[in-house]
Amino acid sequence: MGALPKLVIIGAGGFGREVFAWAEQSVQMGRDWEIKGFIDDNLDALAKRPSPGKLLGKIADHQPAVDEVFICALGVPAVKRKISELILARGGKFARVIHRSVVLGHEVELADGVILCPNAVVSANNRLGRGVVVNLNSTVDHDAEVGDWTQINCHCDLTGGVIVGREVWFGSHVAIAPGVRVGDEAYLGTGTVIFRDVEPKAKMFGVPARRIE
Repeated sequence: MGALPKLVIIGAGGFGREVFAWAEQSVQMGRDWEIKGFIDDNLDALAKRPSPGKLLGKIADHQPAVDEVFICALGVPAVKRKISELILARGGKFARVIHRSVVLGHEVELADGVILCPNAVVSANNRLGRGVVVNLNSTVDHDAEVGDWTQINCHCDLTGGVIVGREVWFGSHVAIAPGVRVGDEAYLGTGTVIFRDVEPKAKMFGVPARRIE
């Protein structure tokens, strides 16, 4: 068997360090890579903290090697998309990180760059787009779709049949009622409870949710 591809984590901040640990514990559908280190435009990103891995250089300067695959550990959807597209344009390929505690249902489709964090549940007949993050203890119930680059933060609950657009931000503890549609680039603040469709680029906060202009 030949050498395994090397996983490069984009972003060496707090989430990047978490992803490093989860990648070490990942099953990744059989996990076909080894962790190489981080790239980050802030070269001091790991200087004041114990480093779990090597800082390989700046994102802006990094040219993907033939044996490298990438995962983007940045939290802001638009930034994640922009940097991922930069790496893709340079010929880079993206892996998936799936922690060993994740529960996956049958007929789940996971695009490249997906990160499923500890104790996430992604139920039957779901589709997650490129670069989607399902963070700690969050659930995506059956027959749901989540668009590219969307960030689902800790302790969120997306119930059956929910359709989420691209680049949506979920604060922690957001709950979405069954069958609701959430438009592209919406922002759902911490603790928001959604019972009706959300327009693209809407900003919602509160229980029950209200729109903030």
